[in-house]
Amino acid sequence: MKKEKTFLLAVLIPLFILLAMTVKPQATVLFGQEIVLETKAFDPTDLFRGDYVSVSFAISDIPKSKVTLPSNKVSNQNLYVSLKKEGNYYVVDQVSENKPQQGVYLRGKFQDRYNQNGDEDHYSVDYNLDKYFLEQGSGKDLQQESRSGGLIGTVKVLGGYGVLTGISLR
Repeated sequence: MKKEKTFLLAVLIPLFILLAMTVKPQATVLFGQEIVLETKAFDPTDLFRGDYVSVSFAISDIPKSKVTLPSNKVSNQNLYVSLKKEGNYYVVDQVSENKPQQGVYLRGKFQDRYNQNGDEDHYSVDYNLDKYFLEQGSGKDLQQESRSGGLIGTVKVLGGYGVLTGISLR
C-alpha cells in the first residue's frame, strides 16, 4: 500500500506543477484586456517549432526622458510600463519601478543596451511578447509585411502579464 501511495505522489506532483504553469497565461487570455500594439518585426522560421513571427513592438523602445531611474541602475532592471491609447494603438505613458494601481500596464525588463533613435536615446525593454507561432506554411505569407513593420499585434493583458494572441496586417 505504501508503494502505491509513493508512486501516485510521484506521478501527481509533476502533473500538478505542469498544470499550474498554465494558469497565469490561460487566465490572461480568458479575463485580460485586449490591446493593439504597433510592431517593428521580422519573420524567421524555427527548424524545430515551425513558422512563427518574431516581433518587436514600438513600445519596446522607451525614450530616456520617460525613465526616472538613474542610468547606472537601468541595466536588467524590472519595471512597469503604463500604456495609454493614442489612435488605434497603445503607447508608453510612464515607466515605474512600482506596480501601477490602475490602468493598462505591462511588466518588462530593461535590456543591457539602449538604441539611438534620431536625436533622443531610447532604452530597449523586453516584455516576453516576441514570438507568435503560426500554422505551418503560413509564416511566409507574413514575412514581407513583417520586415517592413506592416503588422499589428493583439495582446491580452492582466495584472501586468501579457499574452500575444494575434498578429495581423495593419
